[in-house]
Amino acid sequence: MMEHEPDASYTLFGAEALLKRLQALTQESGGVRQAEDIEYIHRMRVASRRLRAALDLFQDTLPHKKFANWERQVKRITRALGAARDTDVQIATLDECLGSLAEPRHRGGIERLRLRLQQRRTRLQADVLEALDGWEGSATADDMSQSLRQTLVQARLNQVKAASPYVFEQAHLNISLRLEEFLSYESCVRKPEQVAELHAMRIAAKRLRYTLEIFASLYEDELKQPLKTVREAQEMLGDIHDCDVWGQYLPQFIEEERARTLEYFGNARAFGRLATGLRHLQQDRQQRRDRRHGEFVRFWEQAQAQAVWDQLRQNLQAHLTPVESWPAVSPPEVENPA
Repeated sequence: MMEHEPDASYTLFGAEALLKRLQALTQESGGVRQAEDIEYIHRMRVASRRLRAALDLFQDTLPHKKFANWERQVKRITRALGAARDTDVQIATLDECLGSLAEPRHRGGIERLRLRLQQRRTRLQADVLEALDGWEGSATADDMSQSLRQTLVQARLNQVKAASPYVFEQAHLNISLRLEEFLSYESCVRKPEQVAELHAMRIAAKRLRYTLEIFASLYEDELKQPLKTVREAQEMLGDIHDCDVWGQYLPQFIEEERARTLEYFGNARAFGRLATGLRHLQQDRQQRRDRRHGEFVRFWEQAQAQAVWDQLRQNLQAHLTPVESWPAVSPPEVENPA
């Protein structure tokens, strides 16, 4: 399909999508600072990723002199929140394991690991606060909000509609690109040993999900099913990846904790009671991975039987307008004089 210059409708559509995601990000900062509920940092991290996805899609409609700085600042937030969020998830996993332990002898090792992770999370909070201070000190959110709102005002004054043949063309192009990227990993679905490929498939699922979310308002309920399907795929693949992370991390932790015990006591005998629980956790995570992978294979087969991806392609194609029927429009002005 031929690509065209962004029109005023696409600029308006992008400004609305970006402003919505910017607001979702900024409203979580207070809760992230207090660090009393792990859901704040989770929501802010996801919001930053969604904002980055939208920035990538609409960068040609944004003030070029400002885009690079906006993108850089949002990436910094994502990175800072990432390590803290990952540690929160690990601690929550251990709390769940401790709450369901059948053998008291397994408790000591898991509690020791939880202590080390909690110590790490406390240290990481300083990085989170530094990143928030940098974000707020840069006034990036205010700059973005002002520029995007000026775009909205100008579009409304000019009675621009937020949907045009070009908008649907871009929706088709970008969703199709992310869909084919996601489906390129289909050959590894039934191969649990392909750890790196399944992880890459999770990332591709996330990108497809964010792109579908951006354009969903154009299609009424037609993207509802593929969105639900890719969201569930992302969650399953994420759980599998989390188990893989435990599989790589636990042997390293066991050796490090053994060394600490040896250094403190002069021998490693006291480590034996901790090792029992840690090896139990290793086995538990491997069993969970095996179970979740089996569930993912069955889920994938069901999605294929329902022709979810074929239906998505058809829905996207149905909303395209032949180029010869496009109205004549002028490209928008993307440089904001403010």
